[in-house]
Amino acid sequence: MAWRFRKSKNIGPFRATVSKKGVGTSFSFLGFRFGVSPDGRKYWSFGIPGTGFYYIKNLN
Repeated sequence: MAWRFRKSKNIGPFRATVSKKGVGTSFSFLGFRFGVSPDGRKYWSFGIPGTGFYYIKNLN
C-alpha cells in the first residue's frame, strides 16, 4: 500500500484538485461531473449522493 495525497477546492460547480501528479479541474451539474485529470485525460462521471458509489468513463 502506498501513501497518496489529494486536496480539492470547490467554487460553486467547479472543482480544482491538487495531487502529486498536478492539478485537475472539473465541472458538475445534476450529479454528473465532466473534467480533465492532471495528466490530461478527459472524463465524465455520475455518482449516487451519500453512498460513495460512482461510475467514471474516460473519454480519450
